[in-house]
Amino acid sequence: MVDLARARRGSTRRRAAARLRDARRALGLALVASPLALGAIGAHFLVAHAPARLSRDVATPVVVVTEWGAEGAAAFTLLAAAVALTALLLGFAVVRIRRRPRAIDRPAIATGAVIGLLGAAAWPFIFSSDIYAYAAYGDLAARGFDPYRLAPATVRDATLDAARLQWRGPFPVDIYGPGMLAISRIAVETGRPWGLGATLAALRLGAATAFLGSVALLDLALGGSDPRRRTTVLAAYALNPVVLWAVAEGHNDAFVALGLSAVAALARAGGPRVGGIVAGLLPILKATGAGFALGYALETIRRRRSDWRATLAATALGLALATVLTLPSLVTALLVVRSHGRYAPALSVQGLLGLGPALALAIGALGWGLRRMVAGDARGYAWLGIAAILALPNDYPWYALWLVPCALAAGGGAAAVALWLATIVALVRYLPDAVGPLSREAAEIAAAVAILPLALAFAEFAPTDRREKDSPPT
Repeated sequence: MVDLARARRGSTRRRAAARLRDARRALGLALVASPLALGAIGAHFLVAHAPARLSRDVATPVVVVTEWGAEGAAAFTLLAAAVALTALLLGFAVVRIRRRPRAIDRPAIATGAVIGLLGAAAWPFIFSSDIYAYAAYGDLAARGFDPYRLAPATVRDATLDAARLQWRGPFPVDIYGPGMLAISRIAVETGRPWGLGATLAALRLGAATAFLGSVALLDLALGGSDPRRRTTVLAAYALNPVVLWAVAEGHNDAFVALGLSAVAALARAGGPRVGGIVAGLLPILKATGAGFALGYALETIRRRRSDWRATLAATALGLALATVLTLPSLVTALLVVRSHGRYAPALSVQGLLGLGPALALAIGALGWGLRRMVAGDARGYAWLGIAAILALPNDYPWYALWLVPCALAAGGGAAAVALWLATIVALVRYLPDAVGPLSREAAEIAAAVAILPLALAFAEFAPTDRREKDSPPT
């Protein structure tokens, strides 16, 4: 009897110790993005002591750091430090969960995403004025004006005036699809009784909700994969600090990410044709959705499942419908941009090397990625993302919301790691907007820093032994 009681006490202690270890592990994952919340404290101190010359900016409903000089440099440095520390903590967490994934990991990662979003939203300023543009487009549509044309200077209200203030004059025309315009209009109508601040809050809340929905759908899509891959992919997406910051700023790429995750979940659940329709319809949110529709079609061809022709037809149907709904307005907007806009690459491969060399590199990366995918190697996805970065005149941080999925779909490899790291370093693109025009030397250094992680992708071309060459693709 004594031995039996002793064994029971030992078993109870072991279970308690295991629960304690799980609790500590869950807490660590949930707090990976806590540096964003800590950075908010310093950000509030910075705004509280802002000089009088910034009073107009500080008085806006959502403060945007725009050409603040030394104060802008301090604000950027604060965010860069918070992002770097979060990325470092995430790296340690990923190494740990890859060794031995546990059931507690996924709920902890979702909790960490919520905490990270709250921490980012607690900052008293952001670095992008895009939500003001979204609000202006919704406001124009609600008032019967065409947001795909320049807003008449005589049309004024608090929302339009705030958007003009952010752009120091006429704000850009709408270049998004009717789906995003509908979201903007709903936010305007919802927030109208309480003012512009409520409209901007609704847009940011909508982006956060879409992102958290994409995390949940991604988890479902990974349901049949190896537990190590499932938790690693989920953490690399849901706890990416630049992704969290971009979502907190309210960028509409979060809605595209929701659509991408929905497509993946539908394909996993045995509804590839429905997924094809959803993929084809993504351009009604943003033009980049067309690229993902084509990617879904390419993946359908590569896998050649029994219903691949029907899936292709469904994708083509969705894309055709999106084209009919989107193209007329987009053509109108592009004609306005052509007449009034200017092409200004900055802190990118184009800005550093020029348009020709950048496009040549992009075409090379695209060709290599397609070649790998045709060969059945999913690592080609990462090269498609790298090609996008090489082709972009401005690699803004919020593009991480669709570049990170490209890296994660690759399933590993040097190119996937390089692409993921590039989404972190893309934060440097905020620097000239926050501080003001950079000198030529400073801009070249910043551009070099922004594209440096892409060099890691060439590690895939390093010589390998025969066994590695003959191993099946991941």
